[in-house]
Amino acid sequence: MATPNNKLRIPETLRNVKNLVGVFSAKGGVGKSAVSLQLALSLKEQGYRVGLVDADIYGPSQATMLNSGPGELEVTNDSVIQPLMKKGISFISMGLISERKMPVIWRGPMVSGAVMQLLAQTNWGKLDYLIIDTPPGTGDVQLTLLQQIPLTGTVIVTTPQEVSISDCRKGIEMILKLSIPVLGLIENMSWFQPSDSNNKYFLFGKDGGKKLASEYNIKLLAQLPLIETHNKKGLLESDTMKNIFKKLTIDLIKFVEKEKSKKGNSIPQTNITK
Repeated sequence: MATPNNKLRIPETLRNVKNLVGVFSAKGGVGKSAVSLQLALSLKEQGYRVGLVDADIYGPSQATMLNSGPGELEVTNDSVIQPLMKKGISFISMGLISERKMPVIWRGPMVSGAVMQLLAQTNWGKLDYLIIDTPPGTGDVQLTLLQQIPLTGTVIVTTPQEVSISDCRKGIEMILKLSIPVLGLIENMSWFQPSDSNNKYFLFGKDGGKKLASEYNIKLLAQLPLIETHNKKGLLESDTMKNIFKKLTIDLIKFVEKEKSKKGNSIPQTNITK
């Protein structure tokens, strides 16, 4: 069972980070990385100092989305990594360390250790928000993040599809058993709406994430549509997505402040005991 213990031992590099938000989904392919990046950019647009960790060791995608790669990182003499500054956010990823064609063939404990190194050995400086893009699943990496990092709260990402909902439900159960706050749920790929029509096409089912949020009494932060992009304008530059995330982010900030007021100055540790 999960039992609270004393305060977490916060890594020195994270002591000036005000809020750590983990973006979770037990199912891969739901667009969690894109949501994490858009969330970080939206927070930055509202004047906050923001960092982004791509904690998916096996399949890092943030480096590709931010057009960066190996060779750009700087490591100081005391083995501290200097994060890249991309689109106004501080950023680190395994994709900046390993070559794109080279798979990471590691067992669970090595992966968990690598994630902790990315977090604890990066010079984050002073940040208002550090967004952690977590890998899919409910294994070693997720357990390490939930137990050893002082998360302010988590955001759940799913699609409306029943297969995604089933796995995502397991992820929510894991987070709740470890007494970590769930700040809200984002349903991605909710429908497709052509730019020249008002019709909505529910390609992956309808309202699956909305129903899941209701089941657990979690705030539904947004239902994100699949959209067309024109004139080489990428998804990150889409006015539709920017407007959705602006509202979503305002709601998220309110929930973060609400959770912090509950905790006070104490950061609980959670241990798994028999």
